Amino acid sequence: MALYFLEQRWAAKPLENLEVTCDFNADEEEISAVFRITEPSVKAEYSEINSKVYEDSCSELFLSFGSGSYYNFEISCTGCILAEHGKNRCQRKFLDSKIIEKIEVSSTLGKKPFGIKNEITNYTLTVKIPKDVFVFDSGKIDISSLTGNIYKCADKSPAPHYMTLFDIKSEKPDFHRPEFFKKL
Repeated sequence: MALYFLEQRWAAKPLENLEVTCDFNADEEEISAVFRITEPSVKAEYSEINSKVYEDSCSELFLSFGSGSYYNFEISCTGCILAEHGKNRCQRKFLDSKIIEKIEVSSTLGKKPFGIKNEITNYTLTVKIPKDVFVFDSGKIDISSLTGNIYKCADKSPAPHYMTLFDIKSEKPDFHRPEFFKKL
C-alpha cells in the first residue's frame, strides 16, 4: 500500500484546514483507496448513481491500464458514485449502475446526504473496486501498466477546491488530462 499526499492546485491562496491523504493499493483482485480528509466545510447533496457528485465534497480515482482510455471513479463524501470510461473528457460512457453497485464504499459521515456542514470536518472514505468493474478491460487489473491520478474536489461547496496527487499543467481545473497520469 502506498501513502499519497494530495496538494491544492489552481488556488491563488491555499485554503486552511484542507488536507487529504490516500492509502492506495492495487492487486489482481481489486483496487482500494482509503482517503483521510480534513475540509473547512463539507457538502453532500447527491444520492443518485452517476449524478454530479463532483459538486459535493468528492474524492476521485482516475485509472488507466495502458489501453489509451481510462476510468474515472468520483465518490462523494457519503459514498455516492459517478463512474465513466473513455479516451478523453468528451468521449465517455457511464458505467452501468449494476456494475457500479459492485464497488464497496464506506464513509465515517454515513450514507445519507446532509446538505452543507459549514465547519471543519474530518472523515475517512474507503473505496474498494473489484476487478469485475473494469469491464472495458475484460475485468482484469494489469498492475504493471496501471497509471492514473488521484483527486479531491468540491466544485459547489462553500470552500471550493481542487487537489491532485500529480500536477496538471492547465490554466483552470481539469482532471480529465490522461497525459499527466503517472504510475500508481
